[in-house]
Amino acid sequence: MVFSVVAPRGLDLAWSYSLSAACLFAFLCLLYWLCGTKNKTHPETRVRRFWYVVLGSDDRVSTSKVQFALWTVALAFALLVIVFHDFTYSQSTLDPRYLLLIGVPAGAAVGSKAITSGQVTNGTSAKTSAGSPRKRLRDALREVISDDNDNLDLGDTQYFVFNLVALLAFFVAFVHNPVKLPVLPDTLVGLTSASAAAYVAKKASTSTPLNVTAVTPQKGPPGTRIAVYGANLGCGTDPPTAPTVTVGGLTAAPVSGAAITDTRVDVIVPEVAGVVAVRVVTKAGQAALLPNAFEATTAPPWPEQYESWE
Repeated sequence: MVFSVVAPRGLDLAWSYSLSAACLFAFLCLLYWLCGTKNKTHPETRVRRFWYVVLGSDDRVSTSKVQFALWTVALAFALLVIVFHDFTYSQSTLDPRYLLLIGVPAGAAVGSKAITSGQVTNGTSAKTSAGSPRKRLRDALREVISDDNDNLDLGDTQYFVFNLVALLAFFVAFVHNPVKLPVLPDTLVGLTSASAAAYVAKKASTSTPLNVTAVTPQKGPPGTRIAVYGANLGCGTDPPTAPTVTVGGLTAAPVSGAAITDTRVDVIVPEVAGVVAVRVVTKAGQAALLPNAFEATTAPPWPEQYESWE
């Protein structure tokens, strides 16, 4: 029995690669033109920065969104090459493994967003925008593999590295046979899926929850120095990182020269009135609220009140 090999019926391979890249680039330019990002400072204007599609609500590069975007572009390019080079798709063009390779990063992105939104709603996390910053490539790559404190994160790094290895294997295999999508090893696909699951699980867990337990003194006029007590106030970093403290919804200035620890932060009460809550937000995005923590009065502080008695 003689098996005949059907040659590609389309364009030359070089032309196929060039046209595919041109089509993909034109499509991305169209998206860039149609879908600018809203300016968070001036909502009536739009910012023409296409890469904001891979940013989270805090304007940090999202590890899961980057994986989703990389696999989307890679598969779109390969499928365009196939249609230009062969003018058809064989029955084996789409391997079921690719449903995992593109579906798992998409699920990880949706899952992590849902977890973060739930934490923000519950007050256990506070993702604040950095105000549409300009990012260098080095900063973007650092955010992909680091946590919210810009420390190297093993889970994020593992997720990113396994997907890079899978993408490299994908393109190497595709170049050798550009008429169908290559069959990637089950082990490699499994590792990318497992690392995505670990990434989502890490998002849902909190090793040391932020907690605000007490404020002292509990009464005084604006300008009073108060000590806020709790746990993980300094993000658990060494040295501790100063959190943002609000009293009655207004930012309280930190006391100059006062030591910051994981259990205590000293601030100055802003211009508030009545019984108000004290809220602490760490750089990592965790938030904790102590309701009815401080009563703002109109009387001057004690040293000034009795200054005329001396």
